[in-house]
Amino acid sequence: MKMLAAILGTTVILSPPAHAQFAGRKVADAKPGDVRVIATAAIREPLNAVLKQVEAIIDKPIVAEYGSARGNLKDQILKGQDFEVAMLLPDVNDDIQAAGKIVPGRFEIARVPVAFGLRGEVPGLDVGSLAAIKVAMVNAKSVKYSPTGAALMTVRKILSTLEIGDKIRDSSAVREEVPLAAGDYEINIYPLSEIISNKKLKNLGAVIAQLQVPAIIEATVGKSAADPKTALALIRFLQGPAIDGALKEYGMEKGQIGK
Repeated sequence: MKMLAAILGTTVILSPPAHAQFAGRKVADAKPGDVRVIATAAIREPLNAVLKQVEAIIDKPIVAEYGSARGNLKDQILKGQDFEVAMLLPDVNDDIQAAGKIVPGRFEIARVPVAFGLRGEVPGLDVGSLAAIKVAMVNAKSVKYSPTGAALMTVRKILSTLEIGDKIRDSSAVREEVPLAAGDYEINIYPLSEIISNKKLKNLGAVIAQLQVPAIIEATVGKSAADPKTALALIRFLQGPAIDGALKEYGMEKGQIGK
């Protein structure tokens, strides 16, 4: 049921995945004068790395809330949460633009490949070919991904191309950590930036090109932003060179200016 929903693209989610508990600051708790930023978890670490620098430039505090682009973040925007800047995915921006929640103009901030992360002690697990990926995923005790996250398009492509949607042990809607016995392992499929920052996972590298759908992160300005000029100044900063090092550290590419 969970896997069928993911493949068909339905929005019915029984429970969020274990990694997506969305702890941290909330834009709903921001004070007057704060710059409210809603952002996909895929860009959490690079953005956190430069927040103090950008705060000094715009001379205002930033409250950044991270979560699932197609899940809790999209939902709260559609329910009326105001913000200055959102950094989400193109299809999410299509939806919130159609709902009148953002002003015209989208600014590509970054691109990130989707990667495999390994939990469990399994030496030499091969994910370098279509055949190897199929074997690795079918034999995994657990396959973890976010049904509403930035890696979803790649997950769908993997499952449909390899025809393994009904053959894997899908843990995408399991809150708790799946227990692993000796010899068991779990495959995680998330943006590379999230794999790198998760100390419980071994980075197996980006998903091969035949199955890869990189996540594109676009910034937009909220229709009800209290300070649109500051919002644009923040976006211009993020399109500049100051964040380049942090993006590279977490396996991300600079966004294409003008996109």
